[in-house]
Amino acid sequence: MNDIPMSSLSFKFMGLFFKFRDLLTSPTKFLERTGIGPGWNVLDYGCGTGSYSIPAAQLVGPMGKVYAADIHPLAINEVQKRAITKGLGNIYTILTDSKTELSDASIDLVLLFYVLHDFRDPDLILAEVERVLKTGGLLAIMDHRFDRDKVISTISHATKRLKPRKSENGKKKKILLIFSKQP
Repeated sequence: MNDIPMSSLSFKFMGLFFKFRDLLTSPTKFLERTGIGPGWNVLDYGCGTGSYSIPAAQLVGPMGKVYAADIHPLAINEVQKRAITKGLGNIYTILTDSKTELSDASIDLVLLFYVLHDFRDPDLILAEVERVLKTGGLLAIMDHRFDRDKVISTISHATKRLKPRKSENGKKKKILLIFSKQP
């Protein structure tokens, strides 16, 4: 992701912005559009403050797991605090700039929400995403800076096994594209 370190104050402002954004557009509603269900294993790559990690953990229930990955230690700390506050024991945090250390083909759904445009080396991260996704697993992308064609171009440049499954345009140039891992 970006090489620019974020100060604690900048991170707090970002967190406030996310809280406001989440009041306007429900993270749970976006997650429900992916088909997420009980018992799923989810990787929220670029999790930030956990806007999607927390509701994902609630939707997958105690039999599912959510891995919240981010490059920033403040993000990881915030997700851990929020998980404890909500009493969620199924969220696991990963501090990383690309590798997750998750097992091959262990994830049902990967979320790349509002982060694809920030990746310094999207090919490296998308290769990791492809490695951890189960066959038939889903990659959900929402980005406010890339249009549909740019998202598809970035994905297809990095991997040939992720194919668009369905596409839905959201409000204010938000895009939710869902890709499925093909055998």
